[in-house]
Amino acid sequence: MNQILDHSGPQKLKKQRNPAETMKITRIYAIIIMVIAICFIGKGVYSLVSNNTAQKEIITEEQNKDVIIKLYADKDIVNINVSHYSNIEEISYQWYKGVATLDEIHQLLEEQETQNNTDNNEADDEEGTNETQKVYPLMDSVVEKGKGTNTLNLQNIGIPKGETTIYITVKVAGNNEVTEFVQNYYTDVGVDRIAPKLNVSLKGKKLIISATDETQIAYIAYSINDGNEEKVTDTGLGNKINAEIDLDETNDTKVKITAVDQADNSQIYEKTYAVYISKPSIQFIAEPDYSKINVTASYNKGIKKVEYVLNGETYAKEFDELVYDVKFEVQTVPGHNEITVRAYTDEEQVYAEETGECTYNPQ
Repeated sequence: MNQILDHSGPQKLKKQRNPAETMKITRIYAIIIMVIAICFIGKGVYSLVSNNTAQKEIITEEQNKDVIIKLYADKDIVNINVSHYSNIEEISYQWYKGVATLDEIHQLLEEQETQNNTDNNEADDEEGTNETQKVYPLMDSVVEKGKGTNTLNLQNIGIPKGETTIYITVKVAGNNEVTEFVQNYYTDVGVDRIAPKLNVSLKGKKLIISATDETQIAYIAYSINDGNEEKVTDTGLGNKINAEIDLDETNDTKVKITAVDQADNSQIYEKTYAVYISKPSIQFIAEPDYSKINVTASYNKGIKKVEYVLNGETYAKEFDELVYDVKFEVQTVPGHNEITVRAYTDEEQVYAEETGECTYNPQ
């Protein structure tokens, strides 16, 4: 009867799993979850590297070590954090106007080195062409030495106004290779922490000064032999001021020049000059019948070029190296002769000139 009254149906037996089998299933699920997570992480890393291919190339190809460069930008300020398993020896950074790549910066650095070797560190006489270039340096490199640790921080670096690029290099102890990094920024306001550039050259006894700034130049101040300071204010050119200083002839003339921009950033130039305003000496010695004139030019600092004009026709000779005594002959023509001889020194605008006349009557 009990069997007839029981309508619950057949009962299912509960399957008892082996603990080892349960652990196996758990591990399988864990592996599946890890694979999915790695796929997501891999996608994120790929995006990061794609947006910063220059850093990837530097780490894997240039340094082959884990030099980590992190930039933290907040409004118009950027901080640089560098770490490595070895001690950081040196960090340098330099701002460029425009969006620059490593290749473009390398080319500019090579051009600058070539120009410095050609000009012997003197000022370029031609007007700057930075405003017409797509990319150009706004400043000289700022170098920060390491402190004997494997991390180094540079803080409170102002980001210049407009489109700019910061170029960073890192050296680590015991490694001659350099890690490079570039990052582009754009800001409508910017923070001016870049000092003006000073270009100074001596022409004769005149010191030619040019001060430029990436924003607005305020003034140039200069003093001679620690004397009173003279000021040259903005001449209306905006980011450039030109000035000239007349120096007296002396073996030692100490010059101090300071360029200041509107944000009170300053650049100081100090140098002692030896100024000679004496000129080459020129002598004429004519043959008794005036058929020929022997010319001698001499100068203790050296002569770069000589030229003479005989009866309106000009002849010139330029020397590969400076010469201190030059001798040459000038053949006259029958009748009246007029001659002018000039001897040029290595300093521009310093030369000597002598003139003479004679009459040659052939027998």
